[in-house]
Amino acid sequence: MKRFLLFCLLSLTGRICFAQPTVDGPYHINGNASKENCNCYTLTPNQNFMSGSVWNINKIDLRQSFDYKFEVYLGCSDASGADGMAFVLQPISTSVGSSGGGIGYEGITPSIGVVIDTWQNTENNDPSYDHISINRDGDIHHSSGNNLSGPVTALAGSENIEDCQWHALRVNWDAPSKKITVYMDGVERVSTVIDMVNDVFGGDPEVFWGFSSATGGSTNHQRFCTSLNAVFTQLPQQNYCAPAVVNFTDNSRSFGSILKWHWDFGDGSTVDVQNPPPHAYSTPGNYTVKSVILGNNGCWSDTFTQIITIGSIPQAAIDMPASICEDASYTPMDISTVAFGTINQWTWSIGSNTVTTQQVPEQTPAASGSIPVQLRVQTKEGCVSAPVAKQLTVLPRPTLTVSGPSAICSNETANLLATSTNPASDVSSWNWAPDGPSTAAFAFSTRTPADYNFSVTGTAANGCISDAMPWQVTVTGTQAYAGRDTVVADNQPVQLNGSGGPILQWSPPTGLDNPSSPNPVATIAHDMSYVLTASTSVGCFTKDTINIKVYKGPELYVPNSFTPNNDNRNDQFRFIAVGMREMKYFRIYNRLGQQVYNSLAKTGWDGTFSGQQQPSGVYTWMASGVDYNGKVYVKKGTLLLLR
Repeated sequence: MKRFLLFCLLSLTGRICFAQPTVDGPYHINGNASKENCNCYTLTPNQNFMSGSVWNINKIDLRQSFDYKFEVYLGCSDASGADGMAFVLQPISTSVGSSGGGIGYEGITPSIGVVIDTWQNTENNDPSYDHISINRDGDIHHSSGNNLSGPVTALAGSENIEDCQWHALRVNWDAPSKKITVYMDGVERVSTVIDMVNDVFGGDPEVFWGFSSATGGSTNHQRFCTSLNAVFTQLPQQNYCAPAVVNFTDNSRSFGSILKWHWDFGDGSTVDVQNPPPHAYSTPGNYTVKSVILGNNGCWSDTFTQIITIGSIPQAAIDMPASICEDASYTPMDISTVAFGTINQWTWSIGSNTVTTQQVPEQTPAASGSIPVQLRVQTKEGCVSAPVAKQLTVLPRPTLTVSGPSAICSNETANLLATSTNPASDVSSWNWAPDGPSTAAFAFSTRTPADYNFSVTGTAANGCISDAMPWQVTVTGTQAYAGRDTVVADNQPVQLNGSGGPILQWSPPTGLDNPSSPNPVATIAHDMSYVLTASTSVGCFTKDTINIKVYKGPELYVPNSFTPNNDNRNDQFRFIAVGMREMKYFRIYNRLGQQVYNSLAKTGWDGTFSGQQQPSGVYTWMASGVDYNGKVYVKKGTLLLLR
C-alpha cells in the first residue's frame, strides 16, 4: 500500500497538519487540491505522493434528504494508475484527510464515505478491479464491520474507470427511510440503510461534505465537479414555420438547488424564470437560444446553446429539358431552395405518377406527346412551397427501311436505298456507316469477296435520330486459274490443277476423266486447249485457259544453237523433256572435253563457266531421263554458241 502525509493526518490518536489550507467561496481547499473553475476542482495532479481534499464550509442537516450530483474524473492510467477518491460526510472540520492507499479518507472518524478505489491493496481485501463501496469511520478494509456496502465494479459492465472520461456520480440520502444510495452513470451501484445521525454521528445531525483523494508511487489526475448543467428542450412535433411560437422546457441539472435561471432567445428578448412562457418569433431566421443557471454553491453554469430555426417558405424548382425524343430517358432534378430551414419532403407529379423522394428515378416515355411535371416541397420546420410546374415535350423519332441486294459479284455494284417511314418525323439528313455517304442512296462496290456490314441512321428536322438500320452485302467472286501451259507426250496422262472458285468446270470434256473435278487427268494424242470456268452459286464467274502441246515421245527436244548476248532473245540454252517422268542430268562440254554446265534448272545455260563468258564455237551436250513407263533415255548432240 502506498502511503504519505497529506496535510492533516487525522486518526483516533490526533491530528498533524502539514500544509496551509485555503478557502474559496463555499469550499475549503486542502493540500495539493486546486480550483479549476467555479464548480470544478483537481484533487490530485498526476504526480507521485500527492493528496488533497475539498470541503463545503456549510454543514448540512441529515434530518433533511439530499440528492447530490457530481461529475468525477479518475484519470487516464489504468494498470499503473492510483489511488482513487472518496465522497465523505464528517462533522470534524474542513481540514482533514489522509495519505496514499487511504485515498485521503482512511482514519477520518466518525464519518461515512463513498469510496471509489482504483488500486488493489490486498491488505484491505481489495478486489482486482476498480471498485466502489460505502464505508464507515475511515475504515476501508472490506472485511471489516465498517464496510457497509460493496465493493462492486465502479462502472456497470466495466472493470476500469480510469478511462479519461467524466462519469456521473449521484449520492442520494433519503432521510425518512435512512437509506443512502449511490449511482454511477445513472446505474445504482451500492446502497445501505443506516441511522447516520444517531448510530454514526452520536446524535449530531449536522455534517460537512466533501471529497478527498491521494496518490503514492502510482498516480492519476483525479478531479470532481459539482453538477451544474443548464439544459432545455422544446416540445416535440412543433411547427416552426414563421410566424411561430416555441415552447421551451427547462431540464437543467445541479448537485444542489438552482437559485436563478437566465434565458436569451436570440431575438433581443430575455427572461429570468425557470420555464419561460411560449416565445413568439415573427420572422424567419436562425436564432441562438441560450440558458444559464446559478447553483446554490454560488456558481453560474456554462451557457447551454441551441440554434432554433424559424423556417421560411421554400421555393420549389425543377431542372429538366424542355423536350426529348421518344424512347430517350430523362431525370427531373430538384433544385429547390430555402432561406431558413431544411427541405425534407418532396412531392412529384410526373404525368399520372407520384414520387415522394428527392431523387426521381430515370423516366423513359413510351410515346411522343406532352408530359406535365410538378413539384411541391416542405421543410422539417413545416413550411410548404407553392407548386412549380413544367411541361416536357416528347418528340417523335424517324423510322427507316433499307432496300437493295444482299449479295453481289465482285465486279458488280450494290445500290442501297434508305427510306423514311414515319410521316410525323420525316428524315432531313442521312448517315451511312462506316464511311458511307450522307444521302439516302449508297452505291457500294469492291473486288474483294467478303461480308460487308453497313448501317444507316436518319435525323429528322426536330433533331431526333432513328435507330440504326443494319444491312449486310455479301460480295462473292472467282479467279479462275487453269495452270501453266505445258507439253506432254502423246497419250501420256497429265494431271490438271484448277482453282479460283467454289464451282469449277473444264471444257471441252475431250480427253478428261472428269471435267467437273478441280483436278482432272487429261490423256490426249494431239494439241489441246482447255478452258476452266470458276463460278459461284449467285452466278459470278471467271475463265482461264491452259494450252497443252503434244509431242511424239517420250523425247528430249534440244535446240542446235543460241546467242547469249543479253538481248533477251535466245539468251539461254535449255531442253524440253516430253513424256519424261524424271530427268537424270543435262551436261555441256567444250571442244577440249571440259564440262562447262551440269544442271536441270529450267533457266538453262547462259553461256558462262565459272563466271566467265565462253567463246563462240561448237559444244557437245548429253542428257538422260526416265519416261513415264520407267525406260531410261540417253541422248547427245552438238550446239553452236554464237556471240
